[in-house]
This record gives sequence, C-alpha cells and structure tokens, in this order.
Amino acid sequence: MIRGISAVMAVLLAAAVAQAASVTVTQIKASGSGGQVTVDPRLSDIKESLTKQFRFSRYDFLARSSSEVSSGSTSTWSLKTGESLDVRLDSAEGSGANTRYTLSLEVYYVDNRGKRQSEFRTQVRLAKGGTFLLGLGEYQDLGGTMILAIKAQ
Repeated sequence: MIRGISAVMAVLLAAAVAQAASVTVTQIKASGSGGQVTVDPRLSDIKESLTKQFRFSRYDFLARSSSEVSSGSTSTWSLKTGESLDVRLDSAEGSGANTRYTLSLEVYYVDNRGKRQSEFRTQVRLAKGGTFLLGLGEYQDLGGTMILAIKAQ
C-alpha cells in the first residue's frame, strides 16, 4: 500500500515539474534598411530567423532575462520601450525534447490614470527550445523597431 502511494506521488511530482517552462525574453533594436546586415554577436543563435523574418540592416542587443513560469502563472518583463510584457504558461504537453508549450503573451502599458492598456495579445505554441519573434513597431525614443525574441525551454 505504501509503495503504491509512493509511486503515485512520484508520478504527480513529475507531472508538476513538467508543467513549468524556463522562458527567456531578448529585447532587440532593429534599424536601417539596405546595405550589409550587421547583427550583434549576442544574437547569433537567432540571426538567421531575424534576417529572414525582418528586413533591417542592423540588429542591436538591448537586454535578455529569464524566468521560470509555472502552469497557470504569469511572469512580467519590463521593456526598454516603457511597456511591459506578460507571459503566461497555459499548458505544457509531452515530455523531454518533445515538450510543446502554449504561452499567452500580452504587451501593455499603464496610462497616467494607472489603468492598464493592452497593445498586443496573442497565444503561441512553441516546441521546447523554440523561439517566437515579435516585432512591436518603431519607437522614436528607442531609435528603431523593437523586436522581442521569446524562447521556451
């Protein structure tokens, strides 16, 4: 009986651990058009995807941070644009290298009345180790276009 309870607890613990993802958000400033493409070496792991999806001549690394996101919980990142990014882990299916994550993303700012104003919402499905690139648009204060690279591990 005790051995059976221990086995069930081990399965439940493994399931709980599988319902989390390490999410990394990289902030990138893209600018320029035409000419030779220059990509900051810290973006080498996503260089090919950046240059295929976007048509800028320069990609500058701004910031990178990671957070463990549990199923049903939300992590928030402050962006260089003054906005915030919420990432919520909706589900994790499969195991090991075959894990697929469903993430809800929301970019928002807080207005001068303290009210949250959503600018963008979407849900993405990523394979473990996959990266989703999101272009937020041009920001005059930033001096270019903000791109977010969201990776789930």
